[in-house]
Amino acid sequence: MSRARLLTVLLVALLFSATLAIAPQAADAAVKKPLDIVKVYYDPPGKDYAKNSLFTKEYIQVKNTGKSTLTLTGYVLRDSGPKKFAFPKGSKLKAGKTLTIRTGKGKNTASTLYWNNKGYVWNNTGDTARTYNAKGKLLESCTYKGGKHPKATKKTVRTTTTTAFC
Repeated sequence: MSRARLLTVLLVALLFSATLAIAPQAADAAVKKPLDIVKVYYDPPGKDYAKNSLFTKEYIQVKNTGKSTLTLTGYVLRDSGPKKFAFPKGSKLKAGKTLTIRTGKGKNTASTLYWNNKGYVWNNTGDTARTYNAKGKLLESCTYKGGKHPKATKKTVRTTTTTAFC
């Protein structure tokens, strides 16, 4: 067997074994992240005036990617600064369903919760949204930069001028 052929066979074997080693980790990650950040609507149209009616237009959406209802009591959502949203006691999200958390004040429903913040949370120039489970374990982190980024990369999520898709 020639040296080039031997190296080719070894390279193929190495790539195949690496693929097998990585696949179970990806499956485990999906199981460990039952609450997925789907969308951050960080820059609603219009000027950023200090009004609750405008704060409620800013929101983040999370989705239950699991196969059963998720009890969100104790779960936390944070930005890159000091802002923190604790899911209300008794909050639940059915499998496959999406929940919207609006920045301003309002009345909570099964599909929409309100942060009750007196200002904007998500920075127009970029921010990081993080979800934590009831034990404080980081489930997901979604960092976006302001402006349009039509394609996702390892460092940037896909965005429009108003929305980050995590």
